[in-house]
Amino acid sequence: MTLIERDHLLAHMQDLIKDHGTFRVLCQILKLKLMRRKTQRAIRLPMNPHIRRDIGLPPAHKPPDPFKTLL
Repeated sequence: MTLIERDHLLAHMQDLIKDHGTFRVLCQILKLKLMRRKTQRAIRLPMNPHIRRDIGLPPAHKPPDPFKTLL
């Protein structure tokens, strides 16, 4: 962060404090810093076996071994 950017940020903060008050600005900063954001995982959609084969993915479930029943 350069000196000019820091001065611009400080001027912006002073404007906020002047408009809303020190206590309100401080409370909002603390609220944003202390609030935990939950990360959402992307859910995997079920994929058709033919599409899996076409794009080169292995089958979702390993096919049964035909020779295993002979033992």
